Amino acid sequence: MNLHFDYILTHEGLEKAWGSKLPRASDKGYPGIFDKACYWVLFEDNMPIAYTSSLRMNSDYAFVGNTYVRKGWRGKGLHTLLLEYRNNAPHMTNISKVTVINPIEESQMSHLVKVVKKLGYTKVNSLKDIEDLMPEWLYNSIVFEGQQIWRNDIKSDRIHR
Repeated sequence: MNLHFDYILTHEGLEKAWGSKLPRASDKGYPGIFDKACYWVLFEDNMPIAYTSSLRMNSDYAFVGNTYVRKGWRGKGLHTLLLEYRNNAPHMTNISKVTVINPIEESQMSHLVKVVKKLGYTKVNSLKDIEDLMPEWLYNSIVFEGQQIWRNDIKSDRIHR
């Protein structure tokens, strides 16, 4: 496989790279703030096969997530590879990452939790677990039933085995 990554600044740019219309993050059940994110796209040769997003909130943290891997490419470790690449980009390494786990299609919550745990994320169970990063109003606006919030405060997101 000849894999490479590209950083894309807008949803419209993602659609152009992907070659088709794509639902916005909010259309898939993510908090609306995720619609302002930038995208990291994984290509094999010239075919886009996966993407994820990041939205830098301030000097302390970024929202990350809204990851998608094309059917046929799943189960090959590309999800983890893409997240590691995004989290280790120069402007992402020294900040906390906050993700909302929102399984879609055939994705299972248990699988997604396993991936974020391997990357060093810890579960946010209440505002107390994240009040050092975000105000109460923002936390309350992203808490949805059936979804989970996780945070990662380590400087390098290499897999923890």
